[in-house]
Amino acid sequence: MLRTCILLYCGFFSFAVNADNPVPVNIFGSIPANAVSRVPANIVSSVPARAVSRVPANVVSSIPTSAVSRVPANIDSSIWLLVDTKAHKIEVKKGELTLETLSGIAIGRKGAGLKNHRGDDITPYGNYRIGWVGEKSNFRKFYGLTYPSKQDAEIALKRGIISQSDYYSIAAAEQFNQIPPQDTPLGGQIGIHGLGAGDEKIHEIFDWTHGCIALTNAQIDHLSQWLDTGTVVKIK
Repeated sequence: MLRTCILLYCGFFSFAVNADNPVPVNIFGSIPANAVSRVPANIVSSVPARAVSRVPANVVSSIPTSAVSRVPANIDSSIWLLVDTKAHKIEVKKGELTLETLSGIAIGRKGAGLKNHRGDDITPYGNYRIGWVGEKSNFRKFYGLTYPSKQDAEIALKRGIISQSDYYSIAAAEQFNQIPPQDTPLGGQIGIHGLGAGDEKIHEIFDWTHGCIALTNAQIDHLSQWLDTGTVVKIK
């Protein structure tokens, strides 16, 4: 009975996550088969996975110049975020001191780890910064991360996933504190965001994003007091 209720309820809750212009998608179906569940496996049923739309080649130039501005004076530059994907929580840190913990986050449908390519539904491990802030996102607020990093690019280059020119572009962006290219085979548009019109009850049960880190609307509103462009985000 519980399984049937969840499947029917999930029919109206699914997203296609596009960080630059995240738009909710109404899908009459249930949670994808490759979603990482945080409830016993016998409660979950399978449904076809959704594809991720291709990111336009001009996505970087479409991000406002103000998005890469210096951190405002009222934001403490010593504040950083630790995203613990196994514990499904975000810790707000000041040095090694934990100021606050937000639990119950959702990550990529296939978990977290080494991200291989666009649309693999994996939340990347690594050290990033907030590159831009989308205050008018359909997911309430969107804090775009500087993924892919130089380290991501080095691994991808050795594995033949990206070209030498892609590697140089990503490395240069990191060196000059800019947003890296979002249109290489490694993908992009990875960020921290809220639910928008999404259902909080489903969010509590499943990892449902295409690689982003999702919080409730109340959590993202609360977290925003600590964040701005330049804030360090470490994902493990």
